[in-house]
Amino acid sequence: MSETAEWGQVRQELREFVHVSGSRAPLYGRLALVFSGLDEAVAILAEAPSPTRIPVTLFAAVQFLLLAEPDEPLAAWYPNLTVEPRRDDPTEVAQEFLIRRRMELVELVRSRTPQTNEIGRCAPLVLGLAAVECRFGPLAQLDVGASAGLNLLSDQYGYRFGDQRVGDGPVVLPCELRGAPMALPERSPQLVSRRGLDREPIDLDDPRQLRWLLACVWPDQDDRRQRLQAALGLARRVQPVVEAGDAVTDLSAALSRLGDGHPVVTTSWVLNYLEPVRRTEFVATLAAMGQKRPLSWVSYESPSATAELGWPEAVVGSDLTVLRVVTWTDQGRDDLVIGQGHPHGYWLSVL
Repeated sequence: MSETAEWGQVRQELREFVHVSGSRAPLYGRLALVFSGLDEAVAILAEAPSPTRIPVTLFAAVQFLLLAEPDEPLAAWYPNLTVEPRRDDPTEVAQEFLIRRRMELVELVRSRTPQTNEIGRCAPLVLGLAAVECRFGPLAQLDVGASAGLNLLSDQYGYRFGDQRVGDGPVVLPCELRGAPMALPERSPQLVSRRGLDREPIDLDDPRQLRWLLACVWPDQDDRRQRLQAALGLARRVQPVVEAGDAVTDLSAALSRLGDGHPVVTTSWVLNYLEPVRRTEFVATLAAMGQKRPLSWVSYESPSATAELGWPEAVVGSDLTVLRVVTWTDQGRDDLVIGQGHPHGYWLSVL
């Protein structure tokens, strides 16, 4: 792809993000429009590897620097960094910031992957895990793309599905259920073993790594930031093990290190960061392991961003995020779509 075509694609994705951000991220909607018209912004994001050459990578890199230096002029537009954020046009200040901090931003977009570690996704995931536990009993979870391991703590959170509460954890995650009626579990699924696998695990004792995690939270969304910080406190107590490794080549070895319980692999908005051929290899690796012993995969991924995952026909190409449970046993392969919903787990439409 020529440089001109790369720049054009980056501009288009920034423009499209204006609509994606919606009412919950008005600052990023505004900045996406500003950045799409600034060659400085486009040139920086074009330096990112193909799977992470997306607007949220640049937004996270910018916020990473601002969190360390909240006196930067651009921080005046960020509601999490100032009491009364500015609402006028930030173009001139943003352009000056991008020019002055270009080298740091390029290094960040080249080397960092967005790691939202969004625990809100545990709300739909726990429904998939409950379906697996109902069939196989206590679970041994391997979370791929685990980041700081926060999605390994599903049994430590509480959930509110409409009027029904599941779990009694201090961090409560709301999820509105829409569509078909669904029987909810009485408690969180039992995890007797848990491990994470991530290319760059977050060290809970490293302030710089934690700053990157916080930088990936959109600045308008104070609820996500507060529950992230609360979940980090739980993680420091539980100390989930997250090992460094590749989502494909190290998958089998990581699974072998799980303890007792039915093995279940979980993924949530992580496989879109793999190259297309690697997504195909990921599924093939799971299938090969599933021929040796019963194995389940609970995913909350976007079909439109991960076509290579072999989605059931009912959700092929969907722009929503799909809750799916795939299981391999000596009886064959089962593929169940439970529903599709918000990427951060705020609602799920049951199919």
